[in-house]
Amino acid sequence: KDEMKSLSAHIKETIRYMALVAVALGMAACDPILDNGDEDCDVRVQFIYDYNMLGVDAFCKQVSAITLYVFDADETLVWKQTEEGSPLGNPAYRMKLPFDPKDHYLIAWAHRQGCTTTELPPMTIGQSRMKELTCRIGGRTPMPDGSIQVCGIGPIFHGKLDKPVAVKSNANPPTITMPLMKNTSTLVVNLSNTSTDALEADDFSFTVTDDNGLMAHDNTLIPDKRLTYVPHASREGSVEIEETRSAVKKQNSVIAELTLGRLMADRNPRLTVTNLTTGETVFSIPLVDYLKLMRSQHDTGHMSDQEYLDREDSYAFTFFLDEKANWLSASILINSWRVVLQDVDL
Repeated sequence: KDEMKSLSAHIKETIRYMALVAVALGMAACDPILDNGDEDCDVRVQFIYDYNMLGVDAFCKQVSAITLYVFDADETLVWKQTEEGSPLGNPAYRMKLPFDPKDHYLIAWAHRQGCTTTELPPMTIGQSRMKELTCRIGGRTPMPDGSIQVCGIGPIFHGKLDKPVAVKSNANPPTITMPLMKNTSTLVVNLSNTSTDALEADDFSFTVTDDNGLMAHDNTLIPDKRLTYVPHASREGSVEIEETRSAVKKQNSVIAELTLGRLMADRNPRLTVTNLTTGETVFSIPLVDYLKLMRSQHDTGHMSDQEYLDREDSYAFTFFLDEKANWLSASILINSWRVVLQDVDL
């Protein structure tokens, strides 16, 4: 009898153990696409923006709206989600995926909440293909001469992961890290005269022309209409400079600020300043070529021209004018560095 009782207890314990194993396996066996409500099956996506000159993650400070698209191995859309507002400003923010996308493609477009910067196509789950996911710069105004002006766009960010692997942790849900690249940059142009004559902001026009307004799912540029970027802010001002202890000189300036789409090292956008009083062009320069001059002033190591343009998101140019508002082209200041020009082809 004692042996029978012992055998019976052993069988019961074995059955109980096998039942627990079955339950555990059942919890781990999540549907790869559909959300079954089990929190243990969720994967988190962490977005970071450290592809900048400082190498510091600025996602929480610069992004407040993001849309994530997930495509299967056949490049068909299977899931998408948009989130925006204050949650993205929390360093602990993660977007929840209801499945493990290890055999999928992830693409994200992000911007600042409230900006009409990005124009994304309608995408239908189960039908839309990855190549259909483009991003078009908004804020366009058709002009009577047929040109398209762009003014006051906000920042645009892009990210793409091919078949990512979630990193598992005992303390946190499995997490995928998606790096973002910033596709916009700010250009500040300062016209500063060498005489005491005042400068008026309304006397000058500032434009940058480029054909960079349409981006593909992989962030390459697609042929599109040529855009003319114009300032979203301009102003005039003056500062007093003490040349000697007894002499003070006033330097007058006009400053314009523009936001541009992604600058490409193999393209030729032009920065043009026109004197509206005389109708004459003060200067028209190949913008990217001048920015490449600036790269040598930075400790960029083995950074390519394109990587420099993608990482740097703010440029400040100072051009010096003579008493007739002509450009003194011997040198300019770019991001506070003086660049001496020698035989530069305009």
